[in-house]
Amino acid sequence: MAISVAFWKLGPNVSPEDAAKVAVKLMEKGSFPPKDVEILGWYICPGGRGVTITESKSVEPAEAFKNWLVWVQEKKDFFECYEVHPAISAQDAIKMALGK
Repeated sequence: MAISVAFWKLGPNVSPEDAAKVAVKLMEKGSFPPKDVEILGWYICPGGRGVTITESKSVEPAEAFKNWLVWVQEKKDFFECYEVHPAISAQDAIKMALGK
């Protein structure tokens, strides 16, 4: 299992209504979340910035690419920026940093 955190910003020409319509369409089609990916958190802030926290059965980088791809295939330029980072719990990071 792998946890990833995606930080993103909607494209400048994507309105909140556009974003909502694309999200509904992808969920109705079963494209989001992708198979074998669990959404742990999915948040959007005023101004179109957001974060998605996922847990995947696979640790393959292709999973992160699939998460991004379903959105931009549905609406070109959906994101202005999209960054994905692997993550571990703060508790595990502390243990690792202290050599425990």
